[in-house]
Amino acid sequence: MRVLRIFMLAALAAAISACASSTPEFQTGPDAEVTHDGLTRLDKTIMDGVWARTDIDLTSYSKVMFKGVGVEYRAVTGPYSGRAGTGSTWSSRSSRDEFQLDDKTKAMFEEEIADAFREEISKSSVFEVVDEPGPDVLMVVGGLLDVVSRVPPEQIGRGAIFIDRVGEATLVL
Repeated sequence: MRVLRIFMLAALAAAISACASSTPEFQTGPDAEVTHDGLTRLDKTIMDGVWARTDIDLTSYSKVMFKGVGVEYRAVTGPYSGRAGTGSTWSSRSSRDEFQLDDKTKAMFEEEIADAFREEISKSSVFEVVDEPGPDVLMVVGGLLDVVSRVPPEQIGRGAIFIDRVGEATLVL
């Protein structure tokens, strides 16, 4: 479970630093990527894809309030991640490198990600985290979509596992 926490903190740090460390630029011109609902793609971010409204202005906000975090997990047919001795015959490609999370692990993951959001934003010199709405409070509704673990089940006995990534998800704010 320590691996999951490290993964989530790294993902959150990447998301926050994507907004803070570089100066993202909206795509312009006839080749600009614009979604059906009017979001325009930003370049110069460290994330794979970032879209936002071009008229966004957050300068009037000095506080931020989180309103829930929704999590949606990818359907996986392989064994459970983190459960010793669960299944060893893997037939499809996805069941070899994508693993289910049990309900206990999902609950822990969701609690950890909510805590990580609050902890990282509380470090901000721009925003103060609050629990009550107000005129200068930005309400942030977050979601993680298509969450999947790439950490294989624990093996019984000795063995070494090498992975190049612990999981993936799509972050929506």
